[in-house]
Amino acid sequence: TKNFPGSGLGLSITKKFIELLNGSIHISSKKDFGTSIIVKLPINN
Repeated sequence: TKNFPGSGLGLSITKKFIELLNGSIHISSKKDFGTSIIVKLPINN
């Protein structure tokens, strides 16, 4: 957003990295409430 400057690549890089680890990421956002980010990664036993 305009309040938080940056290149905008952070979530894209994060998504690719998580996918390389066979995981998933889900992002949801509500105006005036905030953003939730859920990351799921497999655990190898």
